[in-house]
Amino acid sequence: MQAAVAAMCEQNPDFYAKYPMSLTTEADNDDIRLVTEQWQLPDDYLYFLQHYVPDKVSWNTDQYISLNLYGARELPQGQWGYNYNPVTQEDILDWPSSYLVIASDEGDPYCIDLSRGDTVIYTAEHGTGRWDFDIAYDDLASFLQSALLTSGMDEWELDEDVQQVNYCQLMLTGEGQDKLKTIMFIKKTFSCDYAQARAYLEQLPLLVYKGVEQRAAGIEAHLKSIGADYKRS
Repeated sequence: MQAAVAAMCEQNPDFYAKYPMSLTTEADNDDIRLVTEQWQLPDDYLYFLQHYVPDKVSWNTDQYISLNLYGARELPQGQWGYNYNPVTQEDILDWPSSYLVIASDEGDPYCIDLSRGDTVIYTAEHGTGRWDFDIAYDDLASFLQSALLTSGMDEWELDEDVQQVNYCQLMLTGEGQDKLKTIMFIKKTFSCDYAQARAYLEQLPLLVYKGVEQRAAGIEAHLKSIGADYKRS
């Protein structure tokens, strides 16, 4: 990521002089102290905050529209709008209290569950009226690796010891053989009511999954079983 940022800044120095992108390698001790006083962080995540700290970077890849990875300094403010309302200065009650937002992509949060003590990454779609979290990555390392897979990855070489992870997305393209079953699939996928699911069906194509290829298999099998029309890419 550091190599990619450096190359982008070199290609367009005038632009990035006004809108800087940078990656620091050591967090400020005061910032680390503040976050460790506020949260009991998993060791792996704390190490990331201490030694691999993103700063002023909004990251675009084939997987992410505008991924913001929070460093220690930005972590408290990264919770705003999820578990805390900075306007009313009140906690947001429908947010799981143990979930810490460590990154976001166009409003979709990526979180760790502090009650577990590990770095399993959870995500949910924002703007649906409720938070319906699902596991996005098994650990922090897998999540960070996904951020390294930039557009045109052939220009940047990953460490040869890092295992390649494949990603895909599933688009619902038609109601298929059984409209009712397709509506019920949408209802479950988006945790919405029947009327909203029907409205989603009228807005095809509809993104129903984006993430690691292994987790797509079950969803794809279900789409086939109900005869829905879909496209995998």
